[in-house]
This record gives sequence, structure tokens and C-alpha cells, in this order.
Amino acid sequence: MPDSRFFITRSPLSAEAGANAASARLVASTDREIVRVASLDDPDPSDAALYVRDAGMLAQLGEARPAALLFPEKMVETVNEAPLSGTSLLACTNARASFALLAAALHDSRAETMAENSGQKPEIDSDAKIADSAVIGEGASIGAGCIIGEQAVIGPGVVIGEGSWIGAHVSISHAILGPHCRILSGARIGEAGFGFVMYEGRQLRVPQLGRVIFGEGVEIGANTTVDRGALGDTMIGDFSKIDNLVQIGHNTVIGKGCAFAAMSGISGSCRIGDNVLLGGQVGVGDHVAIGDGAIIYACSALMKDVPAGETWGGAPAKPARQWLKEVAMIGRLGKGKAN
Repeated sequence: MPDSRFFITRSPLSAEAGANAASARLVASTDREIVRVASLDDPDPSDAALYVRDAGMLAQLGEARPAALLFPEKMVETVNEAPLSGTSLLACTNARASFALLAAALHDSRAETMAENSGQKPEIDSDAKIADSAVIGEGASIGAGCIIGEQAVIGPGVVIGEGSWIGAHVSISHAILGPHCRILSGARIGEAGFGFVMYEGRQLRVPQLGRVIFGEGVEIGANTTVDRGALGDTMIGDFSKIDNLVQIGHNTVIGKGCAFAAMSGISGSCRIGDNVLLGGQVGVGDHVAIGDGAIIYACSALMKDVPAGETWGGAPAKPARQWLKEVAMIGRLGKGKAN
């Protein structure tokens, strides 16, 4: 279930109402209501709608029996043969777009709608210092010793751990920060991730229903952005340091003790281990995994997984020794030398 501190979940939908909201065709209906949307790795999707794009994703369901399953029209026969008794089946022209439509019908962000406010006052420790011009949302929690700078905006339900420092003009929403974090001026934490799908000739926004989770001692540089997850969470581990003007995409998980230099860009759903170092202007493609202790040279374009402990560089990035040899060879060729 999307975190109720940050998201509104509306009344459950019947299978028929869910199909209408999703612009889908109801192939099989049950009396189970659709309460929420979820991902395939949800531990108990019995009240949720899931979507699959192909047979491989369908196989990932395993023993799970969601309340509803959205899938492409071309998969009707395959899905009908699957052991999915008790699940409403919704055939879609575009399953991901239909899933987005259904998600929007069921859930919404409190911070972005400014509707259905809970009326819950923020909890602010008496030892915290908050600038007069800062805005603290309903139900937010500000720990002991925190400092909140001028014109910072802390959204509804946000948790900021003790001893954290939030600079001027920072905005934080849909987020839980551990103790002793530092967020420098102008950073944007918890904004919607860049999730869209083509639908009826336009880009349809996919609702971003996850959170941002920081461990202890995380530092975020000035004007850096960390997007919240789509269904899961964007996470940064203890004592990781992110420089100015860095973009971290939705659902990315970053380990402990990492350091990313300025103007790096991390696409969505990346998995980055502990103690990873990224030079300035590194670009990381979506769903890339970087192992513990890896180093990526500045200005590299990373599109493949990097094993733990390795150093890579170049565009496209490759193991540093190979890349440096290639650079040296090109330099010799440029001088008219064959070897």
C-alpha cells in the first residue's frame, strides 16, 4: 500500500469499475475488490492490481494471486491457460498505460493535490530551529537538533531525523531522512520520477507512488534532485555523499559510503553497491548494477553492469585498462603511427 503519510488511497474498485478506469476489456471477473496497485515483487498482492507485458513477467507471479491482472490483448490465451483462479483478468491495448490509469484512479499524492488534508499537526522537537519563512506540512516530524533554513518546504508526513541540517529553498516530500543528514540549498527531494508511457498519441504520466529513504549521515548537494520511487522506494545508504547538480532517478538504490561528483546522472532502477565512486558528469543508464567498491571515471557513459571492485571509464564505459589502451592507440593513429 502506498504510504498513507504521503498518499491518498481512494475507495476500492470492483473488477468492472477497475476495467473502466483502466480502459481495459474485462476477460474474467471476480468479486474481489481492487484496493491498490502493486509491483510483481509485492509479497502479498491479494488486494492489488498487477500488470505484465510478456510471458516472462507472467511467470514471475509464481503462486501469487492478485485481485486483478492487466496484460496485453495478445496474451489472452496465455493468461487463460495460467493458474489464476480468483483473479480478475483485464486485457489491455497497452498494459502499462492501463496500469497508470488505474493507479491514478486509486491513489494520489497529498503534497501534489493539497486535498483531503489530515489536519494532523507536525511534530517538531523543542530543540529544532526552523526559519520563520520555512513551511512545515501536516504530519511532518522534525527531530531534535534539526535546522531548517529560509523558505525550505517540508511536505506532509516527511520525517527528518535528529541533527539534520536543511538548507535554504530546499523542498522535501514523500521522504524519510535518517539522523544527521545534510541537504544543501536548492535540493529537491521526493519529486515525481520521470515515468511516462505513450497513450493515444501523448505521453501519459505514470503515478509515482513510492518514497525516498535516506540512511544516517547522507549529504545531498546544492540543486541536486532525488526522485521518489514509482512503486518501490529510492534509497541512499548511510554516509553516502552526493555532490551538487546530480540527478538520481526513481527506484534507484544506493549503498553505504558512496561518493558521486557533480553533474552525474543516475537513471531509474539502478542498483549501486557500497563505497562506489562516480566522477563528475558520469551518466548511468537505467537498470544498471554497480558492484561494491567500483570506481567510474569522470564523463563516462555507463550502460552495462560493473562488477565489484572494478574501475571503468569511457563512453561507452568499459574496464579502465582496456579503455586507456584504446585511447592511447587512437592517439598514436592520430599521429600517423600504426603501433
